Amino acid sequence: LIFEDDVCPEKDFIQRLWSLVVEELPCDWDAVSLYSRCPFGRCVSERLTRVQPDTNEPMWRCRHGVNWGFQGMLYRTENIERIQKIWQPIVFDEEKPNCLYLDNALAAISDRVNFYAVPAAQSPGFLRELDWSGSERINMNHEAGGGNPWHTCATSGCNKTFNAGDKCQCNDHCFKFNDCCHDYEANCQHPGPSTFCFTLMQAGSYEQTLLQDQLSIGAGIFGCSAYSVFSNQGVTLYGPQNVQTSVIEGAIAVGYSSADDTALNTAVFVKVWNKLFTENKFADYDWTVKADADTVFIPGRLVEHLRPNTEGYPNGRTDAVYVLNCGLGLHGPIEVLSQKATMLFKDGGLVNCVAWNVSDRSITGEDDFMSKCWQRLGIERIIDFGVLDEAHCGGTVSPCMSGKVAFHPFKDVSSWRTCLWQAQR
Repeated sequence: LIFEDDVCPEKDFIQRLWSLVVEELPCDWDAVSLYSRCPFGRCVSERLTRVQPDTNEPMWRCRHGVNWGFQGMLYRTENIERIQKIWQPIVFDEEKPNCLYLDNALAAISDRVNFYAVPAAQSPGFLRELDWSGSERINMNHEAGGGNPWHTCATSGCNKTFNAGDKCQCNDHCFKFNDCCHDYEANCQHPGPSTFCFTLMQAGSYEQTLLQDQLSIGAGIFGCSAYSVFSNQGVTLYGPQNVQTSVIEGAIAVGYSSADDTALNTAVFVKVWNKLFTENKFADYDWTVKADADTVFIPGRLVEHLRPNTEGYPNGRTDAVYVLNCGLGLHGPIEVLSQKATMLFKDGGLVNCVAWNVSDRSITGEDDFMSKCWQRLGIERIIDFGVLDEAHCGGTVSPCMSGKVAFHPFKDVSSWRTCLWQAQR
């Protein structure tokens, strides 16, 4: 039994653990996580899941994004050497850097190792995290690296200047000083599919404050290949390059459904999409992305998902597809549409869907309208639950360490930046 130093066992831990091993664990078990976030697998008893590889995620990304947590691990001693022989080559595979996350790697090979887990959401569980403390393992890694141990160009962008706090760099001089991040060449020299990103902003609201801060650090949609901000008023956001909003005529404030408090915003976003089509900036890019202002969105990670390959995505220019980001259906904090699909949506698709009344605007929001419209137009969907982390979709959003592309919601600058820092770390 191995604990990290930032957890506290529950008072009846020994009795609980003995009960779990004797009464619930199947006889074939090799390892058990006693505190697993974002569990993915099959329920086998009242407190236990049999971890399974998340085949929604490709192996080159180490099935990244589920079964997080090594706060408390139980191993069958006689099987440790066998587990290591399977585990070690995966962890130290240079072509799969995400497998350096040990919990990620063990979950990815759970078809070969009998790995079980107790979901962290159980209350009472076996362990409690001491949020005020923090694991010494993380602190040691941070100090040894002289900066951010998990820094990558995919999470932090291709910077043009030297960042003194980072162990590795993503700037034009890193080859000269031999300090490039492992993914510098893939992300900065061969940047992959291009993205046009946009958002809707209520002028004078918290959304304007959030976007102003994001622009100042080049984060969120401002890390995309190109971007637009739509608003009910002409507003200048000040940053390294000032951004002028595109004005949507009429009010953009919306009501809410009495059934589930959903924002009834379909009509507003129909106007936004029509404005986007008129400007036609999206047509120069491979993918179109809509992201809400309170979504912590990491464009570099999305690009890694969007690279065409045999396990993943098709070509954004030639294939009409959208990304299904949530098990309950398309969810609006981030929406991803290929350029081919966006052209179909523009060339009569949106007008037809409005005429067809594809959704009930009195009880559902724009995401329901969009998904039903895109399906009606014959636009294929790609299931990728590695794009969005949100409680609505069964995720554990904070801390923002699931490895996903976007996290929602964070409605003030402090919490938004904290989430970004956690995701980058």
